[in-house]
Amino acid sequence: MLALDLSSSKRTLGHRLLAFIACALLCGLVAAPAFAQTYPDRPITIIVPYAAGGSSDVLARLLADRLSPALGQPIVIEDRAGAGSRVGIEAAARATPDGYTLLLADMPHAIIPAIQKDVRYDPVRDFTPIGLIGTASMVLFVNPSVAAKTAPEFIALAKSDPGKITIASGGIGSTTHLTAELFQLRAGVRLLHVPYRGAGPAINDLMAGHVQSGFTTLATASGMLDNGSVRALAIASEQRLPSRPTIPTFKEIGIDLVVEHWWGILAPAGVPPAIAARLSKALSTLLADAEFVKRLDPLGVTPSQATPAEFGALLASDTARWAAIVKAAGITPQ
Repeated sequence: MLALDLSSSKRTLGHRLLAFIACALLCGLVAAPAFAQTYPDRPITIIVPYAAGGSSDVLARLLADRLSPALGQPIVIEDRAGAGSRVGIEAAARATPDGYTLLLADMPHAIIPAIQKDVRYDPVRDFTPIGLIGTASMVLFVNPSVAAKTAPEFIALAKSDPGKITIASGGIGSTTHLTAELFQLRAGVRLLHVPYRGAGPAINDLMAGHVQSGFTTLATASGMLDNGSVRALAIASEQRLPSRPTIPTFKEIGIDLVVEHWWGILAPAGVPPAIAARLSKALSTLLADAEFVKRLDPLGVTPSQATPAEFGALLASDTARWAAIVKAAGITPQ
């Protein structure tokens, strides 16, 4: 009789446990759409993985000014610099996927896993693409003292004296560095790499004549180009820029070099689809606004209307592409 009573008690407990689990699952299914419908009901944070004042920080604040009214909540910019943007990216990857912590990512997001050891994020799997903001093509600049007036002349000069012409970058593994490595591979030249702590110091030394060449965006060097402190030889884009029609593309001179520095918004992996869609729609609407587009022009940023899926594909392709370039260039992860 006692055995029968115990068996009955176990069955009762089992039924209660199953009922509790079923209820919890049902509540979760009901709560998820309700949560999405009320989103956002508190401030949203955008992590910028760089120091304040840089192009990413400026871009994030431009976005926040316009996205905040559209979403009906304040947007807080949190600058978390360190390890070439890795610190901020890893913080975003570990954040709760509820739509209240976002990341303003740029091209190094896909490069860092190839050049740094023990990276604690996957650039694709650990994030949900919200939308691509825009792109800015890389340009090869030289100091006016360099004899070459065109990219073919520069290449000929470099081939005549291998490893002697200096090329500045914003640091080992930066976009400016890897673009320079890709250029050397495609053009068949060897230059002397001089890394700096950022693109700003690199272009300043190029202007001063301490180095002879360097890649950066027009957003960084447009003022120096206008006053003649540097000379632009070629741009790594598919077509010439309407705003700078005198700068030829590398493709025009027979070199397949297209490098566009991009910026986009990511959320941690697992953010509810309805929330991701709300954010994507708000960003897309903003990028279609003519007034906002005008504010991007001084930064040299061309707005994008890529879908989240297209942005995700870009993340995947860039991660593979830059890993191959790092390997081909013989760069050892540090």
